Amino acid sequence: MSGMERGVGQAPAAEITQSADLVLLDVDVYRRSLHLIDCLTLAVGPGRILGVSGASGAGKTTLLRIMAGITHDYAGSVIRPEGRTAFVFQEPRLLPWLSARKNVELTLAPDTAGKLFVAEEWLERVGLADAMDLYPAQMSGGMRQRVAIARAMATDPALLLVDEPFSALDKPLARALRDDLRAIVAQSDLVTVWVSHDPGELDAISSTRLHLDGPPGGWRID
Repeated sequence: MSGMERGVGQAPAAEITQSADLVLLDVDVYRRSLHLIDCLTLAVGPGRILGVSGASGAGKTTLLRIMAGITHDYAGSVIRPEGRTAFVFQEPRLLPWLSARKNVELTLAPDTAGKLFVAEEWLERVGLADAMDLYPAQMSGGMRQRVAIARAMATDPALLLVDEPFSALDKPLARALRDDLRAIVAQSDLVTVWVSHDPGELDAISSTRLHLDGPPGGWRID
Protein backbone atom coordinates (compact mmCIF):
# COMPACT_ATOMS: atom_id res chain seq x y z
CA MET A 1 0.00 0.00 0.00
CA SER A 2 1.43 3.39 -0.91
CA GLY A 3 2.07 6.20 1.52
CA MET A 4 -0.65 8.37 0.00
CA GLU A 5 -3.23 5.64 0.56
CA ARG A 6 -2.13 5.27 4.16
CA GLY A 7 -1.78 8.92 5.06
CA VAL A 8 -3.71 12.13 5.46
CA GLY A 9 -2.93 13.76 2.11
CA GLN A 10 -6.44 13.55 0.72
CA ALA A 11 -7.10 17.30 0.54
CA PRO A 12 -5.80 19.33 -2.41
CA ALA A 13 -2.25 20.59 -2.00
CA ALA A 14 -3.31 24.25 -2.01
CA GLU A 15 -5.78 23.59 0.80
CA ILE A 16 -3.14 21.81 2.87
CA THR A 17 -0.56 24.57 2.53
CA GLN A 18 -3.07 27.15 3.73
CA SER A 19 -3.97 25.18 6.85
CA ALA A 20 -0.60 24.45 8.49
CA ASP A 21 2.88 25.79 9.03
CA LEU A 22 4.85 22.64 8.24
CA VAL A 23 3.79 20.82 5.08
CA LEU A 24 5.29 17.83 3.26
CA LEU A 25 3.92 17.10 -0.20
CA ASP A 26 4.69 13.77 -1.92
CA VAL A 27 8.07 13.43 -0.21
CA ASP A 28 10.07 10.44 -1.45
CA VAL A 29 13.30 9.43 0.29
CA TYR A 30 15.95 6.96 -0.85
CA ARG A 31 19.16 6.15 1.02
CA ARG A 32 21.81 3.75 -0.25
CA SER A 33 19.29 2.42 -2.82
CA LEU A 34 16.70 1.76 -0.09
CA HIS A 35 13.29 3.37 -0.45
CA LEU A 36 12.77 4.73 3.07
CA ILE A 37 9.72 6.96 2.62
CA ASP A 38 7.18 6.68 -0.18
CA CYS A 39 5.09 9.69 -1.20
CA LEU A 40 4.61 11.17 2.29
CA THR A 41 2.08 14.00 2.50
CA LEU A 42 1.20 15.59 5.84
CA ALA A 43 0.59 18.92 7.51
CA VAL A 44 1.34 20.05 11.07
CA GLY A 45 -0.15 23.28 12.35
CA PRO A 46 1.11 25.67 15.05
CA GLY A 47 0.66 24.42 18.57
CA ARG A 48 0.59 20.80 17.38
CA ILE A 49 3.04 17.96 18.04
CA LEU A 50 3.68 15.30 15.43
CA GLY A 51 5.05 12.17 17.12
CA VAL A 52 7.24 10.01 14.86
CA SER A 53 7.99 6.34 15.52
CA GLY A 54 9.61 3.49 13.60
CA ALA A 55 12.35 0.92 13.82
CA SER A 56 16.02 1.88 13.62
CA GLY A 57 16.91 2.66 10.02
CA ALA A 58 13.32 3.49 9.03
CA GLY A 59 14.24 7.10 8.28
CA LYS A 60 13.16 9.04 11.39
CA THR A 61 16.30 11.14 11.77
CA THR A 62 16.56 11.53 7.99
CA LEU A 63 13.02 12.94 8.01
CA LEU A 64 13.97 15.45 10.73
CA ARG A 65 16.96 16.57 8.66
CA ILE A 66 14.68 17.07 5.67
CA MET A 67 12.22 19.09 7.75
CA ALA A 68 15.09 21.22 9.06
CA GLY A 69 16.44 21.87 5.58
CA ILE A 70 19.78 20.25 6.45
CA THR A 71 19.51 17.76 3.60
CA HIS A 72 17.86 18.14 0.21
CA ASP A 73 18.33 14.53 -0.83
CA TYR A 74 14.65 13.83 -1.46
CA ALA A 75 11.90 14.32 -4.03
CA GLY A 76 8.76 16.31 -3.34
CA SER A 77 8.13 19.59 -1.53
CA VAL A 78 8.64 20.81 2.03
CA ILE A 79 7.13 24.07 3.28
CA ARG A 80 8.56 25.23 6.62
CA PRO A 81 7.30 27.81 9.11
CA GLU A 82 8.84 31.24 8.79
CA GLY A 83 11.38 31.73 11.54
CA ARG A 84 14.08 29.71 13.23
CA THR A 85 14.30 25.94 13.54
CA ALA A 86 15.61 24.48 16.80
CA PHE A 87 16.77 20.96 17.64
CA VAL A 88 16.80 19.00 20.89
CA PHE A 89 19.12 16.07 20.18
CA GLN A 90 19.70 12.66 21.74
CA GLU A 91 22.86 14.10 23.34
CA PRO A 92 22.90 17.61 24.85
CA ARG A 93 25.87 18.67 22.66
CA LEU A 94 27.01 21.37 25.07
CA LEU A 95 30.41 23.03 24.74
CA PRO A 96 32.35 21.74 27.78
CA TRP A 97 34.37 24.94 28.27
CA LEU A 98 31.26 27.11 28.62
CA SER A 99 28.89 27.45 31.55
CA ALA A 100 25.20 26.63 31.26
CA ARG A 101 24.45 30.33 30.80
CA LYS A 102 27.07 30.77 28.08
CA ASN A 103 25.91 27.61 26.24
CA VAL A 104 22.45 29.13 25.96
CA GLU A 105 23.71 32.61 25.06
CA LEU A 106 25.84 31.15 22.29
CA THR A 107 22.79 30.19 20.20
CA LEU A 108 21.27 33.67 20.31
CA ALA A 109 21.77 36.09 17.44
CA PRO A 110 24.32 38.84 18.16
CA ASP A 111 21.63 41.51 17.96
CA THR A 112 19.28 39.73 20.39
CA ALA A 113 18.16 42.27 22.96
CA GLY A 114 19.02 41.27 26.49
CA LYS A 115 20.87 38.06 25.62
CA LEU A 116 21.87 37.52 29.24
CA PHE A 117 18.31 38.00 30.43
CA VAL A 118 16.91 35.61 27.78
CA ALA A 119 19.43 32.91 28.70
CA GLU A 120 18.77 33.25 32.41
CA GLU A 121 15.01 33.32 31.94
CA TRP A 122 15.04 30.01 30.04
CA LEU A 123 17.42 28.35 32.47
CA GLU A 124 15.05 29.35 35.26
CA ARG A 125 12.09 27.94 33.33
CA VAL A 126 13.78 24.54 33.05
CA GLY A 127 14.65 24.49 36.76
CA LEU A 128 18.31 25.52 36.62
CA ALA A 129 18.19 28.88 38.38
CA ASP A 130 20.93 27.74 40.77
CA ALA A 131 23.10 26.05 38.15
CA MET A 132 23.69 28.77 35.57
CA ASP A 133 27.42 29.02 36.24
CA LEU A 134 28.07 25.28 36.25
CA TYR A 135 30.01 23.64 33.43
CA PRO A 136 28.73 20.50 31.71
CA ALA A 137 31.15 18.24 33.61
CA GLN A 138 29.67 19.54 36.87
CA MET A 139 26.10 18.68 35.86
CA SER A 140 24.12 15.45 35.81
CA GLY A 141 22.79 14.03 32.55
CA GLY A 142 19.34 15.40 33.29
CA MET A 143 20.71 18.86 34.01
CA ARG A 144 22.67 18.89 30.77
CA GLN A 145 19.54 17.94 28.84
CA ARG A 146 17.65 20.76 30.56
CA VAL A 147 20.31 23.18 29.32
CA ALA A 148 19.80 21.77 25.82
CA ILE A 149 16.06 22.44 26.09
CA ALA A 150 16.68 25.99 27.32
CA ARG A 151 19.16 26.56 24.49
CA ALA A 152 16.60 25.44 21.88
CA MET A 153 13.68 27.43 23.26
CA ALA A 154 15.69 30.61 23.88
CA THR A 155 15.95 31.09 20.11
CA ASP A 156 12.16 31.56 19.92
CA PRO A 157 11.82 28.92 17.19
CA ALA A 158 8.90 28.51 14.82
CA LEU A 159 9.77 24.83 14.34
CA LEU A 160 11.09 22.54 17.08
CA LEU A 161 12.57 19.14 16.15
CA VAL A 162 13.03 16.69 19.02
CA ASP A 163 15.15 13.58 18.42
CA GLU A 164 14.87 11.09 21.34
CA PRO A 165 16.44 13.45 23.87
CA PHE A 166 15.67 11.34 26.94
CA SER A 167 16.53 7.85 25.71
CA ALA A 168 19.77 7.67 27.74
CA LEU A 169 18.12 8.70 31.03
CA ASP A 170 16.40 6.51 33.60
CA LYS A 171 12.64 6.27 33.16
CA PRO A 172 11.46 8.47 36.06
CA LEU A 173 13.82 11.29 35.05
CA ALA A 174 12.98 10.87 31.36
CA ARG A 175 9.27 11.07 32.19
CA ALA A 176 9.77 14.23 34.28
CA LEU A 177 11.79 15.96 31.56
CA ARG A 178 9.31 14.85 28.90
CA ASP A 179 6.46 16.40 30.86
CA ASP A 180 8.46 19.60 31.39
CA LEU A 181 9.22 19.94 27.68
CA ARG A 182 5.62 19.10 26.78
CA ALA A 183 4.42 21.88 29.08
CA ILE A 184 6.85 24.37 27.57
CA VAL A 185 5.73 23.47 24.05
CA ALA A 186 2.08 23.78 25.07
CA GLN A 187 2.72 27.41 26.07
CA SER A 188 4.28 28.20 22.68
CA ASP A 189 2.59 28.56 19.33
CA LEU A 190 5.18 26.55 17.42
CA VAL A 191 5.20 23.43 15.28
CA THR A 192 6.88 20.44 16.96
CA VAL A 193 8.04 17.13 15.51
CA TRP A 194 9.09 14.62 18.18
CA VAL A 195 10.87 11.34 17.41
CA SER A 196 10.84 8.54 19.97
CA HIS A 197 11.12 4.76 20.27
CA ASP A 198 8.90 4.89 23.37
CA PRO A 199 5.18 4.42 22.51
CA GLY A 200 4.19 5.68 25.95
CA GLU A 201 6.12 8.89 25.43
CA LEU A 202 4.47 9.49 22.07
CA ASP A 203 1.04 8.72 23.53
CA ALA A 204 1.66 11.37 26.17
CA ILE A 205 2.88 14.17 23.89
CA SER A 206 1.48 13.69 20.38
CA SER A 207 -1.37 15.49 18.66
CA THR A 208 -0.83 13.20 15.65
CA ARG A 209 1.28 10.05 15.17
CA LEU A 210 3.36 9.14 12.12
CA HIS A 211 4.83 5.63 12.01
CA LEU A 212 7.54 4.84 9.48
CA ASP A 213 7.70 1.20 8.41
CA GLY A 214 10.99 1.68 6.55
CA PRO A 215 11.89 -0.04 3.28
CA PRO A 216 10.01 -0.24 1.00
CA GLY A 217 8.78 3.16 2.15
CA GLY A 218 5.56 2.40 3.99
CA TRP A 219 4.08 4.75 6.58
CA ARG A 220 0.83 5.43 8.37
CA ILE A 221 -0.71 8.29 10.32
CA ASP A 222 -2.81 7.65 13.42
